[in-house]
Amino acid sequence: MIALINPRATRWRCRIPLSVLSIGASLEGHYPYEVLDGNIDGTLASTVARMIKERSVRYVGLTVMPGPQLRESILLSRMIRDRFPAVKIVWGGYFPTLHTNVVLESPYVDFVIRDQGDYSFRMLIDALEHGGDLNHIPGLSYKDGSIRQNPKGGLIDPNELPPLPYHKLNLHPYIGKTYVGTRTINYHSSVGCPFLCGFCAVAAVYKARWMGLTADRIATDLLWFKKNFNVNAVEFHDNNFFTSERRTFEFAERMVGKEFGWWGEARPDTVMQYDDATWKMMKQSGCKMIFFGAESSSQQVLELMNKGGTQTPDTVLALAERMKAYDIVPEFSFVLGSPTSTINEDLERDFRYIRRIKEINKHSEIVLYTYSPVHFKEAELFDASKNLGFQFPQNLDDWLLPQWQLHDLRKNPATPWLTPANLRRIKNFERVLNAYSPTNSDLKLTRFRRRLLQLLGSWRYNLKIYFAPYELAFVQRLFRYRQPEIEGF
Repeated sequence: MIALINPRATRWRCRIPLSVLSIGASLEGHYPYEVLDGNIDGTLASTVARMIKERSVRYVGLTVMPGPQLRESILLSRMIRDRFPAVKIVWGGYFPTLHTNVVLESPYVDFVIRDQGDYSFRMLIDALEHGGDLNHIPGLSYKDGSIRQNPKGGLIDPNELPPLPYHKLNLHPYIGKTYVGTRTINYHSSVGCPFLCGFCAVAAVYKARWMGLTADRIATDLLWFKKNFNVNAVEFHDNNFFTSERRTFEFAERMVGKEFGWWGEARPDTVMQYDDATWKMMKQSGCKMIFFGAESSSQQVLELMNKGGTQTPDTVLALAERMKAYDIVPEFSFVLGSPTSTINEDLERDFRYIRRIKEINKHSEIVLYTYSPVHFKEAELFDASKNLGFQFPQNLDDWLLPQWQLHDLRKNPATPWLTPANLRRIKNFERVLNAYSPTNSDLKLTRFRRRLLQLLGSWRYNLKIYFAPYELAFVQRLFRYRQPEIEGF
């Protein structure tokens, strides 16, 4: 028996754990397995322990992202190793892919599968069950006196993979109300990204590789959800859904008239090159909002980030203007606090730039992150971070320290060049902006609450007085205001 585990990453608005389902798909018909989701099961550790005892679980696979999920993964793996030392523990996902040695140097992880595990996980189980050789399994890292790192395999075409075993889950808790629909699910239609942004873990893992499902496959899957679960909207959790204009057009064309809302992530320069016919088709098909990485108002910072493509600060301004004609909401994210010698000037320029975006398109959503380094050895941005004194923990247990749990939430990272005053400045601007222009994604904000926030925030925003917005902090806490990057889609 195999247990595939999605450790807790959130306490609200749970998403279908697609990563462990993709591993399950490769096990169907070959090995018995169960999928456990810590976002649904509040007593996951007890459930895992009981399953190991009652069903003779021999292997446990965990998907691991930084932040809350990493903490849960460490504690769960420790428990399994202490109580059931014979069980083999396998980690996969973004964190162990980028921090492989640190993970395997701990006593409670036996194997790491780097990159995609759709084939490699089953190959590992085959080898352990039947005495096969481990050194031919793509992307596998393991202990053999020292840590062994097998070469990665090529990018797997998602069209060649078996369908996900949704029957392993009760899907109803994963269907929720969002800005794009009253019954929304999450879906992955592609893997990777063709760009190499230095702040992005996807770029660090996939190294400019991207491959997507066909438009027909996507539409067929979503209409299956509509028929069987009355789903009327989807969040595409692809890192770059809009890479192919042809695929986007064909998908949108198939969804016209289906009364199905959708949201996805894109690059500003990519969709600015789209034909007007594609934009019109996207709107007709139910596209309601698109998330963009604007990142910075500075061309120099964009170059430091290795943003690539043809994106400039002017690209984002032109995009904000263009999207008004199609009534699709742009959601622009910014990565503030890059490792430069001009932090204060950078922040002031970014604030002015964000205000300019709101002047051009008042419906623009703004998402603010603080730069958190990613272990991307080839990235100039990571080199600049190390030169200013940044260093990741060298021991897996150290990731349990509070500062490292906050690091990858991109709100209060452990970066030596950002002072407490810098972080307060970012937070204060964010509070004022969120009051002046409350996000559409917080569905519990009534018209009265929205108007009250705007009333309290407008004078500060108009006068550019961001210092000490205590009254806004109080009201936002009172309303349990959810920011776009927390509310999500």
